[in-house]
Amino acid sequence: MKRFALLLCSLLFAGGLFAQAQSPQRFGDLIVYHNTFNSSYLQPDIAAQAGLTRGPTHGVLNLLVQKKTDDGPVPVDARVDGTVTNLLQQSTPLRFIRIQEGEAVYFLANYTAAQRGLLRFELTIQESEGAPVHTVRFQQEFHPDD
Repeated sequence: MKRFALLLCSLLFAGGLFAQAQSPQRFGDLIVYHNTFNSSYLQPDIAAQAGLTRGPTHGVLNLLVQKKTDDGPVPVDARVDGTVTNLLQQSTPLRFIRIQEGEAVYFLANYTAAQRGLLRFELTIQESEGAPVHTVRFQQEFHPDD
């Protein structure tokens, strides 16, 4: 499982060719990191451990929520929800999988796109019950594997 966490963390922060990293979004002391990548970049056993589907038309959204404190950022076990919408305005809910490795908590979701195109993501993030709900919106070009 440690290998799994290291791989996903490296994908979240990598600026490499396959990790399409986004700038963090801030909501007060809450920091939201997200990125997307083709599922084929995951090894089959890693994808299976996380409950993710691999395939040429499957992508993965990786999300990490942290709270800024005087001692540095700390992970937040947030409430996360979202949708992905294609250019034809077809919207699909994202099913997030919570992953915890030590103190780190992050969220993964598969999405599908049959062809190359721009996808719009809309995520809602709530630090805890009763806390304000924050919305993260971003667009990402998806390139299915050939």
